[in-house]
Amino acid sequence: MLVKAQGLLYTLADATAATTDAGQTTAVDAVQKQSGDWLSGVTSTLEVALMFLKDGLMKLRVPYAYGFAIILLTIIVKAATYPLTKSQVESTLAMQNLNPKIKAIQERYKGDQERIQLETARLYKQAGVNPLAGCLPTLATLPVWIGLYRALSNVANDGLLTEGFFWIPSLAGPTTIAARQNGSGVSWLFPFVDGAPPLGWSDTAAYLVLPVLLIVSQYISMQLMQPPQSADPSQKNTQLILKFLPLMIGYFSLSVPSGLSLYWFTNNILSTAQQVYLRQLGGAKPVVDKDAGGIISAGQAKRSSLPSATTATTPEVAKDRRGERFRQLKEEEARKKEARRRAAEEASKAKAAAAAEERELALCLDVLQGSLEEAFATNGAAGTDGSPSKRSKRSKRKRAA
Repeated sequence: MLVKAQGLLYTLADATAATTDAGQTTAVDAVQKQSGDWLSGVTSTLEVALMFLKDGLMKLRVPYAYGFAIILLTIIVKAATYPLTKSQVESTLAMQNLNPKIKAIQERYKGDQERIQLETARLYKQAGVNPLAGCLPTLATLPVWIGLYRALSNVANDGLLTEGFFWIPSLAGPTTIAARQNGSGVSWLFPFVDGAPPLGWSDTAAYLVLPVLLIVSQYISMQLMQPPQSADPSQKNTQLILKFLPLMIGYFSLSVPSGLSLYWFTNNILSTAQQVYLRQLGGAKPVVDKDAGGIISAGQAKRSSLPSATTATTPEVAKDRRGERFRQLKEEEARKKEARRRAAEEASKAKAAAAAEERELALCLDVLQGSLEEAFATNGAAGTDGSPSKRSKRSKRKRAA
């Protein structure tokens, strides 16, 4: 809503010039030169920048120098305030990602506002989110945009925006700031004179193109940036109000010079492009991701009490430690079982290897015994058949051995 309401604040920016001497000056005198207050420095600087850009474009023989100078100055200011815009979007996204946990806290401690505030503050501190961080960048950029609005108003009141811009007859028309403050900002439309607007159908239609484009661009921007549908009644009321915001901005653009409408249109296009890049294309890096990873669970938020500096600043301490000692014991027991199983397997393998060696040795002994018995049997048979034995005692001892 802050981003969408900026257009409304711009239309009220020039009212600050008449607050000091409202009782002593007329509205026309107050509008003639919006200076002398705390925004005069910003306004004067932007006026000088606008004139410098216009003179440079004229030297380059660029047509519609004032119109393009307004567009170029808006782009420069938008680029200069981009870091603040990025910070604001990142803070907003972080707050949106924390919403589920905040709702869990509210449901748990429903009716206990003090406890809800304590738990919410603890959650913000742990996540490193400042609830006001989304507003501060917007407030910081407001003086710049209000100063730009007033600089354009001063240039229009000085009669410098007399040249046209493409189909627009004059950037100073169709009305003035003084006429708007006097309540006759749309006098160029009504009443009709001889069945036609005071400026004639041709010029009136040309001046109406830019407000229509502004309404269309604002509507497209709202559709692209529309948040998810919520069942919250307050959110529904807000969305209903925002649906009429483009029409309100279009109505305000009818009562200001076309140069200001051109600035609004350019700023709206650039703002939409920035929001699409930051929100949908990953340009913004919020401190809390979409799933709120690293942040305490809703169950822990329900059981916690006062904020603790240790748990708020150390994500590791904030993890759920329920049953951790039991898990450690189970893991140690599993490791011991595995060690015993491996020892039993190794013992079984060693036993099997020993048994195999014993069987092999027994087989060898059996073969050797059979061979010896056969040898002795053969020798005995040779001794009984009466054949002379010429072998010596030494050879007999060798065979015995």
